[in-house]
Amino acid sequence: MSRLLANKVALITGASSGIGQATVRRFAREGATVIALARRRERLEELAREYPGVTPFACDVTDHAALEQCVRQAVTPHGRIDVLVNNAGFSYYQRHTDSTLEQWRQTMAVNLEAYYVLAQLVVPHMIRQRYGRIVNVSSTQALASEPLVGAYAASKGGINAWSRTLAVDLAEYGILVNVVAPGCIHTEMSTIHGVDETTTPDFQEWYVRRRKIPLARPGQPEEVANAILFLSGDQCTYITGHTLVVDGGLTITF
Repeated sequence: MSRLLANKVALITGASSGIGQATVRRFAREGATVIALARRRERLEELAREYPGVTPFACDVTDHAALEQCVRQAVTPHGRIDVLVNNAGFSYYQRHTDSTLEQWRQTMAVNLEAYYVLAQLVVPHMIRQRYGRIVNVSSTQALASEPLVGAYAASKGGINAWSRTLAVDLAEYGILVNVVAPGCIHTEMSTIHGVDETTTPDFQEWYVRRRKIPLARPGQPEEVANAILFLSGDQCTYITGHTLVVDGGLTITF
């Protein structure tokens, strides 16, 4: 049976839970060698035990020296790196007047600056190969607004704009750059102040029964991983600079 990422080397951040973890599993099943990067070492090691093709690398994405070491570890034994999935994310929920510059900077450091740094580290190898796929995970928060998440929305909007520019910049080298923008996905980030927002009466009434989400349910991490997979393999050959929204129709309602 053909495997979509056979002989490909991929680096995935935010790999210990949610969309990142689902993407690691999906890539491994499709034959990729995966370097799984996240802070929680024990979860990464569980993935490595589950899939022999997964190599764990525990670090914080704001540690740029560690990111450089991770890329070096990915390239040295394999001689190449084919796919970068920038997925690690951070958010806080607060009104603008109650928030701090430190919170803003932390959000940008994780959600935007780390994406830039990893691309800087990975792209030279992709240029040498004349091949590469970069998938940056954004959010529908970049497209439709709600209160309390201004820094998060700004960082995700930055990802969208930067990715389009990067796609143009790198096209001549055979490197495709795209964005996946998830909507309401059932992950750890669905839990706010100890409450899973997808189970609240307000969510069930507005998003499910009244179909603010036309498909009337939150998405699952595996559904986003499938979109990332498509944009990461050789089946994707003529799409670049695109933002693929995976939201069950949320952003088309009003």
